[in-house]
Order: sequence, then C-alpha cells, then structure tokens
Amino acid sequence: MLNVLKSFVNTLSAYSFAPLPYYEDEGDRYRLMFAPLVGVVIYWISYGWFMLGWYRHFEDAAIALGVVLITIIVSGGRHVLGFIAYIDSIPTYKYRFSSWSASRDRGVLRFILVMLVWIVAMVNTYDYLFKLLLMGFILARILMGLLTSAFSEFSNQSKIVKYILIIGFFAFAYYVLDEYEDLAIYPIVITLASFICFINPFRRVTAEKLSLLEDDYVVTAETAWIISVAMISLVRSL
Repeated sequence: MLNVLKSFVNTLSAYSFAPLPYYEDEGDRYRLMFAPLVGVVIYWISYGWFMLGWYRHFEDAAIALGVVLITIIVSGGRHVLGFIAYIDSIPTYKYRFSSWSASRDRGVLRFILVMLVWIVAMVNTYDYLFKLLLMGFILARILMGLLTSAFSEFSNQSKIVKYILIIGFFAFAYYVLDEYEDLAIYPIVITLASFICFINPFRRVTAEKLSLLEDDYVVTAETAWIISVAMISLVRSL
C-alpha cells in the first residue's frame, strides 16, 4: 500500500505542476497507473473555464487560449518541454527538408504550430461537443501509460499497471460511446491510430529519451483527438 501511495506522489511529481518529492525505489512501479488522473484534473478545470466563458460570453478564442494555458500549467509545462526537446533530439538527417533540418528551433516552431491548430480547432467546435473534446486529455494519458508499460523495455512498471490501463481504456470508450454514440467513434479511432504509430518508437527508444517520447506522444494524441472532434463539428455544419 505504501508503494502505491508513493507511486501516486511520483505521478503528480512527474506529470503535473505539484512540487512533490520523487521516490526512485519500489514506490515507482505503479506511477503510470495514476497518469490519467492528471488528464482528469485538466478536463475538469478546462470544463469549468469553458462554462465560465459560456456564461460570461467570452470570445471563443479566449476560451480556447485558456484551455491551452490550463493544460500547460497543470502539467507543469513538462509535456510541452518534452514535446519540444524530443524533436530536437532526433538527428537532422531524418528530415526531408534541409531548411527545416537546419533550424535549431524546430521543436519550438512545431509546438507553436500545434498550439495554433488546437486554438483553431477549439474555436470551430460546437459547444455541445466541447466536453467530448476535453476528454482527449484523459485518453492521451491512458494510451501513453499503455505504450510505456507494454512496449518499452526500460519500463519499470508492475504488470498490473498495463491491465489496469487497458480496463481504463475500455471504461473510457464505453462512457464516451454511451454519452455521444457514433460521434465518439471517429476520435477514438484516430487516437488509436496514433497509438499504433508510436508502438515502434517506444520499442526502440533509449532509457534517456523515454520520458521525452512520452511527452511527445501525449501532445500528439491530444492533437489527434482535438482535430477529430473539430472535424465532426465541421461535417455537421455542412
């Protein structure tokens, strides 16, 4: 029980803004089991901000920007820095365009582009689908935990973590499908596609870059989900 509590503290220390200690012993073996809770916190704070903006008639862009800032603040900026650092850690010869490869700030440029996509997508999402959009923050962390615990040879997580996260995924899918029916199918499928695309990178990643890859996937999955929900709004508006 003590190890589980230590893992909970480690989760908050590693994946959120909470200034808590990090235990390197057996207390770290259940850390990823609690990672989706960070997404739950982002979801509820963001939903509260959305409701405040709806009640006070804020501009859609202000609501979207607020959600972006809430995500960065709650995560302590960790997954943002990892998203930027991971792309900068890849050798430039893997990039097709030399002008992009030569840029020392390609990670920053990539992050800015993704955040602009987030804002545009949120602005164009119907109000009744905004709650569905925010649920992507939870799913991204469920799938990130699965990728690390199931496919990384450097994962120190207990086997039970993988099974709990699988149960968590099916519980998540059941809830959103029950709540939004066929509207939730497209975001789930697209985000699962991002999961499949990251299996090989997680198998090949070194221990030093594992945390950066985790952050990179979280932002990628969040982006896939947000764009998918925005596309549903676009199609239904036609």
